[in-house]
Amino acid sequence: MKRFLIFVALVILAVFLISRWNLHRSVPETFTPAPSPRIDLKDVQVLAALDEAYTRLVEAVIPSVVSLTTSRKMQEQQRVDPFEYFFGRRGRKVPREFVQNSLGSGVIVSKEGHILTNNHVVANVDEVKVQLRDGREFPAKIIGTDEINDIAVLKINAEGLVPLPLGDSDRVKVGSMVLAVGNPFGLQESVTQGIISATGRQVSDESGTEFFQTDTAINPGNSGGPLVNLRGEIIGINTAIGNYSGSGTWQGVGFAIPSNTVRRSLESIISTGRVVRGYLGVAMQELTPEIAAQLGVPNQPGALITGIAPGSPAEKAGLKEGDVVIAFNGKAIHGIRDLFRQVSSTPVGGTVEIKILRNKNEETLSATIEEQPDGFRSSASPQPRQQQQKPPQAPQGEPGPDNPLYGLETGPIPTAQRSELPANVHGVVITAVDPAAPAAEVLQPGDVIEEIGGQPVGSPAEFTRLVRSIKPGQRIVISIARGKFRSFVVIGP
Repeated sequence: MKRFLIFVALVILAVFLISRWNLHRSVPETFTPAPSPRIDLKDVQVLAALDEAYTRLVEAVIPSVVSLTTSRKMQEQQRVDPFEYFFGRRGRKVPREFVQNSLGSGVIVSKEGHILTNNHVVANVDEVKVQLRDGREFPAKIIGTDEINDIAVLKINAEGLVPLPLGDSDRVKVGSMVLAVGNPFGLQESVTQGIISATGRQVSDESGTEFFQTDTAINPGNSGGPLVNLRGEIIGINTAIGNYSGSGTWQGVGFAIPSNTVRRSLESIISTGRVVRGYLGVAMQELTPEIAAQLGVPNQPGALITGIAPGSPAEKAGLKEGDVVIAFNGKAIHGIRDLFRQVSSTPVGGTVEIKILRNKNEETLSATIEEQPDGFRSSASPQPRQQQQKPPQAPQGEPGPDNPLYGLETGPIPTAQRSELPANVHGVVITAVDPAAPAAEVLQPGDVIEEIGGQPVGSPAEFTRLVRSIKPGQRIVISIARGKFRSFVVIGP
């Protein structure tokens, strides 16, 4: 009986285990995969060829792109009392040193190991390390920098380097397809694709550098990497996106320094260790349609000369204030940035022809370009010393409110003020301006009026005569000196 009960128990246990096994046993799912792609590459030959072309292009470019890691020693003051936060005690501070690291990109441009990147990537750093695609890492030496154009040239000692050629950025057109390669957010060998959105973009008032705008994704870390065309040529060096993105990351707008600008900086740094720029010695102003009409040169683009540096190539060539430069060495000039760029890129010692408009007549002058002086930098006109306002009186002869120079008080230029003005300044100084005068929004006390309607102002009496000759309601162009800078302005009721 006992054996029978044990047998029954074993049978029940076996049945239970079998049922549990059957309960948890997985049942195979029915799965029928797609037998083949739905699209044959023969049906999309253009796309297939484009895909293959992109792949070949990227494979040709990536070995020349490098990742940069910069290090800079920093110091901060650290409190030594750990309970200061809780008890409000003011403890002693001690200096603490730490290393700040940053990322960037670069591109190899010579077999000897020269690398292009942005100046802002390597500015004020203690160490630069370059990592190649194959994982090798080398310390880099900074050969030279171009702060104005944001270019730096580095060099590493390495074998088996593959340089990329610089293309001709003057041939780049809006809509051209481009690739950006770099190290965004530390993600090495990242490639993005887009087009040239615009050319000639100005993102800084400190230089004549003009940039390519592109919709290619450029993020932090891309700075210094190449923007390449479909031939695998560098047509630009990607740079910071500046203030166009509030988040500091890409939002469809990126900028690159054109390769021809880069080439000039590179060649100058390689040959001399610094950037040598051409210098003409002129102050310039945009030729607005209204000023052009007053000067009798409507519908004529150019750069209006407002000042000539003493002893400069411009003075030696015979350029004068009021001249409009319309061509430089055979190339049309469309504005002051255009002329600045042409002059700065001209080899020092080169002789150029400058076509100008003077008194509505075309003339051609010859100038020999010199090296740009140290510390030369374009800047905004400084504000003159403000003088105390007093109730103005009309100029002698009492012209009415319909006279553009009504409401000004003028006098001889004080001897003490001449040091604040151009060396060859002449004319009369404005001592007061009626707030209701036509010129109140343009002129201010301290300005020196040098010409009225193209006629020089030699004295207060000459100023009075010229003011009386202005017809009621007439708009007139005058030349003024404000601080060390000159400009032309149009004034009228």
